[in-house]
Amino acid sequence: MDFQLVPIGDNDLQQYKTDMQEAFQKGYEEVFGQAKEAILPERDIDQSLNANGSVAYKALVDGKMAGGVIVVINSATQH
Repeated sequence: MDFQLVPIGDNDLQQYKTDMQEAFQKGYEEVFGQAKEAILPERDIDQSLNANGSVAYKALVDGKMAGGVIVVINSATQH
């Protein structure tokens, strides 16, 4: 198994958002049933992406996207 964390490029951003929304929606609905609204609205993703110090990564397993993360580093504490 080959695992990589790769920064999200502009060309991947819309697909990244869509994939994350679908994953969150599916996870919620498997536990709680049909949702009346989007569990992870795009505005929430954009807010995280636009935060100071944020970097988005996609997780690749054998070259295929298996997940993602948005990391926000606090400039004062570096955490």
